[in-house]
Amino acid sequence: MAVPPNPPDTAADRLDRMLDRLESHNNRFDRLRRTFPSFKKIVLVLFLALISWYATYTGMLELITANTGEVPVMQQIAIGFAVATLMLMVLYILDSLFAPISWWLRILYIGGYIFLTLISVGFGFGFFWKVLESRAEATRSAEAAIGQVQQALEQGKTRIAQLGATLDSLTTISAEKAVTEREQGGTCPNSPPGDGPRRRLRDSDAERFAFTSDFIKARSGTIQKDLDSLNADLAKVLSRDPSTLDPNTGTRNQFMRGLNRKLDLTITRFNALKTDPQLAEQRDMLAQRADKTSFDTGSGGTFACPDPQLQSALRGVVRAIDSLPVIEKTDIAAVEGSEAVVEAFRRLTTTLIGALHFELPPSPDELRDRQRQAIQRAENPQEVTAVANEQAGLGSRDYIPLFVAIFVDFCLLLVSINRPINRFQKLLHTVRDAREGPVGEILARFHDSHQEGLAREFEVFQHAVFDFMGDYYVAVPLNAQSMEALYLTNLFVGLEGKGIIDRAMLPPPAMVRRKLRQQGSKFADATAFRLYRFRDGAWSKLVLDSILGTASGRRAEGVQPESDVAEEEAERPSPANENVRNGNGRSLAERLEEAANDAHREDSNGPEEPRDDEGEPPLRALPGPMNGNGRRPPDA
Repeated sequence: MAVPPNPPDTAADRLDRMLDRLESHNNRFDRLRRTFPSFKKIVLVLFLALISWYATYTGMLELITANTGEVPVMQQIAIGFAVATLMLMVLYILDSLFAPISWWLRILYIGGYIFLTLISVGFGFGFFWKVLESRAEATRSAEAAIGQVQQALEQGKTRIAQLGATLDSLTTISAEKAVTEREQGGTCPNSPPGDGPRRRLRDSDAERFAFTSDFIKARSGTIQKDLDSLNADLAKVLSRDPSTLDPNTGTRNQFMRGLNRKLDLTITRFNALKTDPQLAEQRDMLAQRADKTSFDTGSGGTFACPDPQLQSALRGVVRAIDSLPVIEKTDIAAVEGSEAVVEAFRRLTTTLIGALHFELPPSPDELRDRQRQAIQRAENPQEVTAVANEQAGLGSRDYIPLFVAIFVDFCLLLVSINRPINRFQKLLHTVRDAREGPVGEILARFHDSHQEGLAREFEVFQHAVFDFMGDYYVAVPLNAQSMEALYLTNLFVGLEGKGIIDRAMLPPPAMVRRKLRQQGSKFADATAFRLYRFRDGAWSKLVLDSILGTASGRRAEGVQPESDVAEEEAERPSPANENVRNGNGRSLAERLEEAANDAHREDSNGPEEPRDDEGEPPLRALPGPMNGNGRRPPDA
């Protein structure tokens, strides 16, 4: 069989195919454009969560390392897993926080989000402070500490040099006066020339002054060596010399600690000069010489040789020795590596505690300035000690890493807030829940039950049950002669004491009649009622169980359609006093009596009751009078 040839392509066919391809490309582009916002949000959440996770994980790991040393690999994995769980919890709370939920659950989510965010921001601040500020802070700390000690040492060296110069001058003056006394005399009042006790006094003063000057100059040379060594180390720190880096950790903590020890030794050596026993002895000798004007001749006599110029100079030397400064210890902060996280937490907690007491602590720069000023004054050692013991809070440069840590979590919050901008989002969730929920089926069962006869069964309760102040009550008429009133009396007598109803004294009869009259009850004109109150949820549960049990029973038993049931009930007589049966063959009264455990059913061993023509026992009241006291009336 010959295949017919394909018709040749025309220009119109080719144009149609090109238009179809363009439309297909446009459709794909539209789908991509609609998907792009969601894809962009996912990418943003993913990258922000990764940044926050890495910052929190590194900060927590560095804090543990600073306290315990090197952390094993398995513990590092456990820490990473714990931080990942924390971040997933933050994402879950953010996802649920802006969903349609109840107010109390939203409050719980807000509290949980704040708590987890504080943890994330705290450790993130430690990480970012380590990266951005730790090395610069270590350099500033070393520069400030060495600078303060250098200033104190220079001040002490200047005073010691002045002492040495003064003592050298006194040595020269004493030697010259010794020569004058030997050759001319007159250095003391009425002293003749010669080689006597006055010349020996001048030589003794020159020797003593020379010894003290040499002693102080030797100590001054030690101070100068310390200053030169500190200057060399400070130059290495400021220039970031590679020799200051630890090859194992890549930080300068080890060098800073060594520099801190060297600084302590320098301060200790300088402070030891003031308390040195030799210097103290020389000081006492100079003080005695300054106050002494009468001297022993060596042969049992004395001579007077006051020298105001010498005495004034010696008193100045004594004051200079007494005023030598005492340098307080200053620490160099080794805050690189894992120590940086510890320092960041210390500053953050100090600032938070100060804010709670409405008194912010000084910044590190302010504290260093106060320490430098206290050391320069050096008149009050207690002030220097008090300033040195203060704790610094956050500085102006410390807020940068803090804001970075807050910004990452704030961006996560902003991305999550973007969801409820659509005002119909909550409505969409509501419609989906209503479509997929059981409310429609429940209403269908309500409709089926009421259409199939349960409405007539509930009619008698609608005449007796009413609502008062949030509770359901049932008013059983005592003087009504209708079968409905008798039915209610028997039913609720059987339910007494079964945890479903309780006798009630309120509301008063007038209020009861008013309530019944408002709802169009046939019992509104009754003169007396027995009042019951349903326990919480009892009446609604009985109604719901009866209605839903009706529909489910009919479906389980395969009852015939509603129209056939209606025709059969139209042909069958329904006496007014007969309990209307529901779809599962049990009336509401029977279901209530079964819930009450058949408390007032007659004894099965008693005489057989008479039955009517249809084989059913006649409806009668429960044994006992109408008040339900359970006693039979006396025989007539």
